[in-house]
Amino acid sequence: MKRFHNARRCALRYSLIGLAGALLLGSCTKVDDTLGGNLIPDNQQMRAGFVTIDGTTKTIDGLNPRRYVETRLFKTDSIVGSNLSYGYFGTQMNDSIGTRTAGFLTQMVSYYAVPEGYFGYMPIFDSAQILLSIKSLGRDSLTEQHFAVYEIRNNDYITQRERSDTVFYLGFTPDKQTVNTDEEPLFRFTLGGEDKSPSTTSAVTMTATQQGEAYIRRLMLQEGTYKDKYSIYTTDSLKYFIEEFPGLYIAPDPAYRLDKTGKSNVGTIFATQLDASGLSIYGRNRVKGDPALIQDTIGMVLYFYDSYASNGNVSVNSIQHDYAQITVPELKFDAATNAQEPESGAEDTRQPVTQLRVEGMGGAITEMTFTPEFFAKLEEVIAQENAKDGKNFRTLAFSQARMSIYFSESSYDWGDLDPNPSTDGGASPLLSLIEEMNAAPNRLGLYTNYKSLSPVSDYAYSYEQNYSTTLAYGGYINRSRGCYVLNITGYLQQLWNSYIKVKEAAGAVYPMLPQADAQGSIPAGDLAAFQTGYEAWEKTVDWNKVANRTVYIGPEAYSIFTNSFGVMQGASTVDNELNSPIRFDLAYNLIK
Repeated sequence: MKRFHNARRCALRYSLIGLAGALLLGSCTKVDDTLGGNLIPDNQQMRAGFVTIDGTTKTIDGLNPRRYVETRLFKTDSIVGSNLSYGYFGTQMNDSIGTRTAGFLTQMVSYYAVPEGYFGYMPIFDSAQILLSIKSLGRDSLTEQHFAVYEIRNNDYITQRERSDTVFYLGFTPDKQTVNTDEEPLFRFTLGGEDKSPSTTSAVTMTATQQGEAYIRRLMLQEGTYKDKYSIYTTDSLKYFIEEFPGLYIAPDPAYRLDKTGKSNVGTIFATQLDASGLSIYGRNRVKGDPALIQDTIGMVLYFYDSYASNGNVSVNSIQHDYAQITVPELKFDAATNAQEPESGAEDTRQPVTQLRVEGMGGAITEMTFTPEFFAKLEEVIAQENAKDGKNFRTLAFSQARMSIYFSESSYDWGDLDPNPSTDGGASPLLSLIEEMNAAPNRLGLYTNYKSLSPVSDYAYSYEQNYSTTLAYGGYINRSRGCYVLNITGYLQQLWNSYIKVKEAAGAVYPMLPQADAQGSIPAGDLAAFQTGYEAWEKTVDWNKVANRTVYIGPEAYSIFTNSFGVMQGASTVDNELNSPIRFDLAYNLIK
């Protein structure tokens, strides 16, 4: 039998199917957020949420701000300053950081072979230059700085120390037996100043003293232990050359100190690349038969680092910080008692402070510790969500955790910043903020151990550099908000997981939240009972076992010798409430 195709009947059939589908979909719109919810095992159900913890976050009674983190200053002497690619030298004086002074000791090796008889008869010393390759400097290169070049007397600071390696820390200062800075230097030179550009300077002619001229005569084998003995310049005698000429110490000249009068910042620290830096000497020798006649020009170059040299190449940076020279009253602190890392077994006298300080050059940075109140707030978030629908969520997982660190002139609300000049005639808060951001490091690093530069999991800086990728961590200045923004999702999840593990191992229980009455007040008895339970919870948890509860905020890992610095808003203290202390924006999923 042949089928008959009726177009009208077919169209009607499809219309009815479409109508039924629409009715079916319409019947699901009111409950589409829970569609299939009854099929999810109870222990796998989740709920998403968001919470901000900042200076506006109050305690359970709503009366006091939470102290969710504490910030302390941290200054360590364990930053390695030896055998780096750069030598640091110069002085910087600033109202906010005091005075920092840098110099470096360096061995040197001859770049060219010196054949027998090269210096000739009665050589004349004409000039000496210091070769430089300046790779970084601070804001003030217009101030002329004076430097002195001293001879290192011996290698005892390397060979006679307890440890057998050549690792030195930034706080190292040569003693008088190694370098006597009370004596006249070998050479003097200047760097910086008007119409001069240190960044393009490759050589600076130095002024030689009598000691310097005597030093050159020894290098030219005219006097001293190796007079006329050219064997000192052979490649297999480099060890003996280093013993005879242990190297140079380059530092700010104590005879010419910077003058900061009437200025908030003066001077800078220069960084010169050692494999392109050294000592260059120029001279002439005479005709032996007639010494009044010049026979030839001579010269030699001694580099501070040569990758092909079998000996030498030891360099040690020495950087000192004098915080007693800070002139901003609210930023003053005693470095010895309130910043210096305590020795092993010694009492830690450092107190919580409001300033969040980040400096390069081995200066003070910030130690941040999460207090029990941070974990209490998250416990309360879980309890409040459970109270809504009678759920039993047990913990949470962060989908994103951002930490924001605000500059001292900044605010949570950018619109609060006043572009008008201050009433005392000073710059407007907005302009001051811009100047702050310009002076600060471009990026912050977050570390579980600053001395070893061990980062939090989100800040995998080695991975970022090796694979030329960009981390979600960020850590950069957000200029539109006036703050640094750090994505610390992975670290914060590990911190929370560690807390849960320690809490459960101790059998600690966070107390039930007291409920407000019809007038919105919490009965005094309920509040007292909660407080008792809170104290028991806080005492039972062994907070020392919560892994990495303390972290360190400093310059990014590849810029720990940056000239830049910043003083931001840290955490409020009992005595000092900040306008915009550290903020945490946390997106989470509650888990049963």
